[in-house]
Amino acid sequence: MSLRRLVARFSDRRGFAAVEFALLAPVILVIIAGVTEFGRIYVVYNTVNRIATQYAIAWADCADSPVGACSTEMSLYTPAYALGNVAPQIKASSLTLQMFQITMGATSPTIVYAYPTGATLSTAQTNLIKATFSNGQSAVLVTATYAHSLAFFPKSMNALLSSLLTPSYTALQLKS
Repeated sequence: MSLRRLVARFSDRRGFAAVEFALLAPVILVIIAGVTEFGRIYVVYNTVNRIATQYAIAWADCADSPVGACSTEMSLYTPAYALGNVAPQIKASSLTLQMFQITMGATSPTIVYAYPTGATLSTAQTNLIKATFSNGQSAVLVTATYAHSLAFFPKSMNALLSSLLTPSYTALQLKS
């Protein structure tokens, strides 16, 4: 092979675009998938926050007359169709709600109503109530937790993003 042919072979630029595309396309796809997943995670965080806040505000306005009316109202918030009206972009089956109506005593809160029935306040919830409300005040506490699932690369990304995939938000509202 002559030197002229060798130089001609290496100076031929056909095919470089295909090689560059083959090298860059997977990187670009991973970046697009990552941005999309973080966007979806942000939407879930925002939605869980909105659900807890809206439920706390709505339930705090409930007047318990006749006795038990607030318990009945609370049970209307939890079915899938009710959640679908507040946040249609999430799966109701992946959302866990804890709702409490409490009255603050001298040293600790007393649960008036709880959803699910028999639920108890966690230590963090109890400390939050103690720090926020004073003796004799009635309040509502709603905690919403969502189990988010990834759309892109779930097997490889679950380990990296596990702490972001179960957002939980607690809302407190003084009972009127």
